[in-house]
Amino acid sequence: MKEVLREMGFSLSFFRVGDDRILDADREGLAKFLKTHGLHIRRVQDTGALFDTAANPLAFDGSWSDLRLDPLDQAAPVTASIGHATLSDAECVFIYELCVAGRMLIVNHQGGPLYVVPAGNHRAAAVPDAKDTAWVGSPQELAAALGGLFTSFQEFRRAAIDGGAPNDEAPHPQ
Repeated sequence: MKEVLREMGFSLSFFRVGDDRILDADREGLAKFLKTHGLHIRRVQDTGALFDTAANPLAFDGSWSDLRLDPLDQAAPVTASIGHATLSDAECVFIYELCVAGRMLIVNHQGGPLYVVPAGNHRAAAVPDAKDTAWVGSPQELAAALGGLFTSFQEFRRAAIDGGAPNDEAPHPQ
């Protein structure tokens, strides 16, 4: 059970939008971001996994991440995603900086909010639903914007992994 819970997380997508379509991310900004963090993209099927210079996969807090970034040399618009975001402090900083570098917004597939715009990198008119959008100016604000339902999920996950409270006292996701 603990291993299953370690694999759980929120699904997020990252891309740039405008004129009701997906636009290309800022490839130059992403290239600089990857260089600064000592990362490179390794093609995996139709997207790319991130690895450091020692060929270790991207990891946060000791756990590998399934964050994917399209290869920067592909013809189609570059996008990114993570299937199991844990929203640790380190992961939130990384996601925030990645999105700022690539001028991408965040799609929170769980909703509430559905869209998150870091550092004002999209105009309200460009976002598909500005009413269901959080505008954040830091990784901490990103964590708070995604935090409502996620906080409940994190408490449940932490209690289950750490052996926390007995089942009848353990927090449950809402």
